[in-house]
Amino acid sequence: MIDTKELENKIFACILLDAKILEDINLDEKYFKYKNVLIYFKNLYKKYKYLDTELIVKKNNNINQKLLDYIAELLDYEISTKNINGYYKRLKEIYRDNLITKITDEYKRKIIDYKEFSRQMFYINKEDDFDEDEILTIDNIKESEKVEREYTRINELDYLLKGIEYGKLSLWSGITNHGKTTLMIQFAKECIKRHKKLFYFSGEQTAEEFKNYLYVGMCKKEQLDFIKDINNSRIYDTKPKKEVVEEYDKLYKDYIYLYNNNIPENNIQTMIKIMNIAYKKGVRIFFIDNFMQLDNSEKLEEQTRIVESFKRFARNNNCIVNLVAHPRKTQFQKNRLTIFDISGTQNIANKSSNICTIIRTDLLPENEYEEMRKVLAKSSYDIDECDAIIEVLKTKGNACKMVGLKYNFETKVYEEVSKKETSINENKRRR
Repeated sequence: MIDTKELENKIFACILLDAKILEDINLDEKYFKYKNVLIYFKNLYKKYKYLDTELIVKKNNNINQKLLDYIAELLDYEISTKNINGYYKRLKEIYRDNLITKITDEYKRKIIDYKEFSRQMFYINKEDDFDEDEILTIDNIKESEKVEREYTRINELDYLLKGIEYGKLSLWSGITNHGKTTLMIQFAKECIKRHKKLFYFSGEQTAEEFKNYLYVGMCKKEQLDFIKDINNSRIYDTKPKKEVVEEYDKLYKDYIYLYNNNIPENNIQTMIKIMNIAYKKGVRIFFIDNFMQLDNSEKLEEQTRIVESFKRFARNNNCIVNLVAHPRKTQFQKNRLTIFDISGTQNIANKSSNICTIIRTDLLPENEYEEMRKVLAKSSYDIDECDAIIEVLKTKGNACKMVGLKYNFETKVYEEVSKKETSINENKRRR
């Protein structure tokens, strides 16, 4: 569960600056962990019609040094009372998220059944209230502008997702070594080709490795050098030719920005700060591969806060944030993931507009391979022709289905596999 102490302190500090807030905003005690403080402030204001530190101390029967220190702490906050609506809204969001986490956990541990889980979730959504200033009249609603999107250039995936929309967070997951980074760099390459500026955080690659991987994926075969290992002729390294690197460096030097992994404080605050620097340089497409490399990200409550920070960044700046997440390690880990298998809590899935996983078919055990054959056939692909599969688990686009992929070992990119004609014709007949 996320600790709300800091948010509550900011709200209390706002009340000390202007107690009239208590008349303007109905602060419900149920959202507060330290509700006794709020109740005390409310009672004093209701009785005396004002509130200051002298009154608080004077009317407290259990005056002690701890209370004095706490009031001094509140007065140290450099805040504006105009921000209280935002603090309170965030407090309610955390309360709701924590409640959803608790109920989901009880359902997964079989403490409650599906019927009770559904009932409680229904009431949580029903009670999800809004401030009056968030209610719009019809004349305040502007006509929808054309949706701005980017594309992976994997045609079927782009169709299922309806492209990657600006202002949204997309989550990408899969078992270790199944191709998450390859897919992200391929998408980044497509953006750069269209001269779109991007920011990339690679927690598991050096800057040199990332640059080589990216450039290789942008080259034709004749632009590459295949350097054989002197000790084993079957081993070779793929690198762009020197003149190609020089050309790309000049062409794309103002379009690619990397996170410096040598920064000592590798946390979400630092990450958002650096992303804002990149945004000021015109960057609107961000790749975080993967967010588990950030400090404290192993804690479930911290993961929710991290993902919420990325989601807000995407929405507030009308940017695309692609977030790579490892799946949770379970005793019976399968290669095909569900939303519940993705790292963290159900809140992470709730905060994502798109959720996609990637599966390498050559790493599937025989029983999963045959099971996947049947599932993939429903999306009109033959698993024997696929090196990998992308499964769309959640989207606001067209559909949640699978996409079959073939891997080009020379250019290190995924290409879409042709669909089975028989299945396509069968689908048409059904319609």
